[in-house]
Amino acid sequence: MNTAAIIPVAYLAPLPHYSAMLKHTENKWDVFEHFHKQFFYNRCTIYGANGPLKLIIPLQKRHVKTALKDVKIKYEDNWQILHWRSLEASYRRSPYFEYFEHELNPLYNSEYRPELLVDWNKKIFETVNKLMQVEIKLSFTTEYFKEYTDADDYRKLASPGIMEKEANKNIKYQQVFQEKHGFLSNLSIIDLLFCEGPHAKQLLLS
Repeated sequence: MNTAAIIPVAYLAPLPHYSAMLKHTENKWDVFEHFHKQFFYNRCTIYGANGPLKLIIPLQKRHVKTALKDVKIKYEDNWQILHWRSLEASYRRSPYFEYFEHELNPLYNSEYRPELLVDWNKKIFETVNKLMQVEIKLSFTTEYFKEYTDADDYRKLASPGIMEKEANKNIKYQQVFQEKHGFLSNLSIIDLLFCEGPHAKQLLLS
């Protein structure tokens, strides 16, 4: 296995993304990849009261071959407030929500409005890592390569279908609504963080 990894850009990334990053000493987000609809670049899945709940960041219009580094966020619909309300409704009863909300809430209820999707994703990525007490070295690619020989390529995990097929589903923990709907695998890192707090890293490495 290489020491470096190419990781897809993601909003509150699914657990397999984090499992991959923690195995490497250097991780790069491929910001030159073309944006594809329905991928995890601007969306995540959390555990809502009625089951899986998708949170989607609205985006400005773009060309078919727009690189991820150029994708811009649309703020007209106050999506930040709506996302925070969904997170609060889903995880207020979780063991660690009250310990972490003071760090996350300002990102959703302030004037922090970066123009670019990668900037928003990186900011919340750094915040989650701080709360989870992990150090993940992250940088951006500087050009596009179809294949990499000096890094492990995880870009296919940006696709929900491929991730469900290939990702490790052995990470088990107690989820908020598990008694109602059963255990849901490969949710956003935020689900694991709110449910397991400081034990999240150990579970990802197990």
